[in-house]
Amino acid sequence: MTDATAVEERPLAASEAAFVPFGTPIHFSQRVYGRFDLDALASVVEDLLGLHPVLSARIVTGDQGHVLRLDPSVPGPRLGVGDGIDQAGVPYAPDTPLFRVVVAKEAEDRHRLALSVHHAISDGVSALALLHTLWRGYSARVTGRTPHLPPPAAGLPRPVEEHFRARFSTEELSVFLRDRSAKTRDLVPACVPALAAGRDARATQAGVHRRRVRLAAGSVDQLTRTAKAARMSLHALACGIALRAVHSQTPSRDDSVPMTCLSALDLRRRFRPPMPMHEMVLAATASRAVVEVGPDSHPVGIGRRVLEQLRAAVLDNTVQKAIAATAELMDEVAHTPISVLVSDLMTKTPPLLLPPDLSSGPIDGCTLPPGPLPSVFLTGGHDGTAGLDITLVMAADWFTARQADDLAEAIEEAVHRALRE
Repeated sequence: MTDATAVEERPLAASEAAFVPFGTPIHFSQRVYGRFDLDALASVVEDLLGLHPVLSARIVTGDQGHVLRLDPSVPGPRLGVGDGIDQAGVPYAPDTPLFRVVVAKEAEDRHRLALSVHHAISDGVSALALLHTLWRGYSARVTGRTPHLPPPAAGLPRPVEEHFRARFSTEELSVFLRDRSAKTRDLVPACVPALAAGRDARATQAGVHRRRVRLAAGSVDQLTRTAKAARMSLHALACGIALRAVHSQTPSRDDSVPMTCLSALDLRRRFRPPMPMHEMVLAATASRAVVEVGPDSHPVGIGRRVLEQLRAAVLDNTVQKAIAATAELMDEVAHTPISVLVSDLMTKTPPLLLPPDLSSGPIDGCTLPPGPLPSVFLTGGHDGTAGLDITLVMAADWFTARQADDLAEAIEEAVHRALRE
């Protein structure tokens, strides 16, 4: 901005606007042990706002729909201290700050820190990079060093849809949409029944059921070897584990049925040149795989079929065309049932850089699912250990706590089944 008092704004792209009705946050939390300087942390939060002006923006309703607005006269987010840390991960209300950092003191040498960013302006990669930037800045401040931080952004970032839409002609996208519609028109995937739906018509995003399956380093090594032996990624194996678990919780658990898996994919490498991880923008999409799953299907076999479809979607530009045509796909996305979503945040960034007098427990990371969609998130390694957390998140508006318990147990059993390969 050329004038420090000027207001900058732009309409939200379709992919960004999709998260506005749900106020979807991307949320990370962790416990830190040792001496904690809250004044230094508050200063680092201010530094982050300088690096990423979009963190001070708000989403408001304009004449043309939802608008991302950066108004220097409106107070920006600040570090929250004390009570309310559980509120850091709740949905964002309209016309409120899009970024939260909250810390609570649990004991003299133990604090819990939570960071969240609105999904409309971020993805798992950039939100996790932001957490790493926070700790680099904090470590530098308390040790008197100069932090190695990313360059500051200038104003509001442009939506990634513009980049990908420019790659394809109107005819190419029309053919893509027509072919996609033909493939999915009669698809009815098996899903976990939404037993809690309709219990309280007044409730909206009443909360989530969050369950965590924690794997020790030895199990992670074994799981990684299993994936490598099958010539597949850990993400693909996690998709196979998740689909196998979800199948066991559907009314079709005794039958072989089609199921759908959304995989969160980072688009940064698809840019020319590649987009850096720290850039604060929604630069991810979800690619869908459709596989047949039966009561005897093994997670490795399921994951291999998912991987084949993911690779094909990247090679034939399906992923890129899907993000370019987001506006045209919104109705399909809103009305097509999905069996499960899997997002891998385990290998996106190196371990956190903490000062010598602090240590961190495991990082819990997830986002709230926008509807009857069980979501599975992989996190681990950021605390300096080789463990892995499989976090299951299910919206309480749609699923019961018992369903979350049962699905978490099924995921654990599917992990053991994969390890027996």
